Amino acid sequence: MAEQGTGVERRHPAGGLGQQLVSLLRQWRSWLLGLVCWLGLLPAWAGSDSLRIGIQLEPPSLDITTTSAGTASEITYANVYEGLTFIDGEGQVRPRLATQWQVSKDGKTVDFELRKQVLYHDGKPFNADTAVFSLQRMMKMTGMNAYLEWFDKVASVEAVDEQMLRIHLSAPDSLLPYALALPGAVMVHPDTADTNAVRPVGTGPYRVQPWKRGHSVSLVRNDSWWNSQKPQIREAQFLFMTTSFETESMLAEGRIDVLSSVTRLTGAFAGRSDYVMTSRGVEGKQIVALNNARAPLNDVRVRRALSHAIDRREYHGIYGPLIQAVPIGSHFSPFHPAYVNLVNRYPYDVERAKALLREAGVAPGTVLKLALPPTDYGRYGSLIVARQMEAIGIQVEIVTMDWPTWLDKVFKQKDYDMTVIMHVEPMDLNIYARNGYYFNYDNRAFKKIWEKVRAARSDAERNEQLGQAQRQITEDAVNLFIQLRPERNFIRRELTGMWEHCPVPVFAIENLRWQN
Repeated sequence: MAEQGTGVERRHPAGGLGQQLVSLLRQWRSWLLGLVCWLGLLPAWAGSDSLRIGIQLEPPSLDITTTSAGTASEITYANVYEGLTFIDGEGQVRPRLATQWQVSKDGKTVDFELRKQVLYHDGKPFNADTAVFSLQRMMKMTGMNAYLEWFDKVASVEAVDEQMLRIHLSAPDSLLPYALALPGAVMVHPDTADTNAVRPVGTGPYRVQPWKRGHSVSLVRNDSWWNSQKPQIREAQFLFMTTSFETESMLAEGRIDVLSSVTRLTGAFAGRSDYVMTSRGVEGKQIVALNNARAPLNDVRVRRALSHAIDRREYHGIYGPLIQAVPIGSHFSPFHPAYVNLVNRYPYDVERAKALLREAGVAPGTVLKLALPPTDYGRYGSLIVARQMEAIGIQVEIVTMDWPTWLDKVFKQKDYDMTVIMHVEPMDLNIYARNGYYFNYDNRAFKKIWEKVRAARSDAERNEQLGQAQRQITEDAVNLFIQLRPERNFIRRELTGMWEHCPVPVFAIENLRWQN
């Protein structure tokens, strides 16, 4: 993967004998994989209390209050860290470290009754004081906590007594229990908060073993967990799949029990009899993000032209023929009750796109740089984007980046034109109301709509406003909305209890069991 400053991706044709060798190697590799899939090598660990999980990327940190990396959440959310509430395997907000809560008549005070006899992994107690610390610490994390905007109506927090936490709001917030269930709001202890990035300490059912950088993170069961229903799995190892070849080899040899986020390459193993493919509830919205403050993308006509240039049918094949994606026309999951189908707002129309560019004064041959993060959907998707943009007269320069470079150049510095990216945070329309977010979208009308979402006092009222929010960002063509990633887990047939509908990136272990 190219480092920052390595420039444009260049294609070099292979000639003569080299091309033939490449072709033969590809044929041999396909034959071998087919044979492995047919044979279904190595039996599962039926009856074992251990688990081996393959994930695509190594996170930069294990502190999910300070990193937005989805893989950090996959490892630690609900396993190591817990919040006052959590989003369960059915996608519902449930009590966790809070057993119940009461909202005042004016909606501005919420009292949370906390669970008793909860200990952190180092033996220190969880109580209202540590809850106050966690929330106050989070609210000071400007530019660090990806979920901070959810808590902008929190005026203050106080410990009424050891088991009662009171949150004072500047205005009613119907989404507060949901916000408290997000990864950035987990409860941490003041003595270990500063070292959680490397040595996480939480209250959850699993403790973290020393992190083997570049290889794996292992979790062991926390036998002092407050829940009387202890997990069956004693130890779980998260292995970092650094290359596609390594992933395929480990699957072929049966060295992993679960693979999260099945890709185009690993989808070829779906025919094996000893594994099954299950769904995940993660709301991965694949988009081509646009820098709305940079010319010519600061002109809505140009953004609408690019929207008309997108033929979503071409993106369906990114994950292979066995995995079908759901097209989206806005930044919202089609499985939410408030979803509005806006896929046809900008139908694929090359001539209409060219006309809009002419109207905006954009000359044929105009160059836009496409920042490419190190992901499968980025590698495949960027080529489709480039081809479709070139069809309307826009030349695309693809710039490859590793994750640290992408986070710095694109996400923080906002130094980019376009980027292919997946937003996995659940119900994250609120990012379009944020000041200074990397899209550089600033619309007062949208912000007013979002305020109405927050102030809603019923599900019906909230869903109506969520619909208006979707329509607004689509009319403004803020980004190019492609599809909802078809999230899948690839698991041993004997393994049950997988969370299939949780929209948070998580691989919850507490309910997993091996069937004998």
